[in-house]
Amino acid sequence: MEDVNELCGLVQAIISESHGTLDEKVEPDTPLLVSGLLDSLTIMRIVARVEATTGISFPETSLVAANFRTPNSLWAAIGKTRAAAGDGSPVS
Repeated sequence: MEDVNELCGLVQAIISESHGTLDEKVEPDTPLLVSGLLDSLTIMRIVARVEATTGISFPETSLVAANFRTPNSLWAAIGKTRAAAGDGSPVS
């Protein structure tokens, strides 16, 4: 996963799988939690897919609501997890 836009596509696909097709495109600043797009099961699906796609493992301490408010906040959490793991993958 190279950028937040790719993450947006992944989040949109998972939400669509869980709740049906979305009328709007998921953008980096889309409010995921306050809009009701995410529930606990959908969050866990996102975590599993991000971990599988990026090869990182989120520490339990990063599985907090603040990291799932928007795709941008999730992308920042991915960057912090990559940095802590010493992964030099690009994060913008």
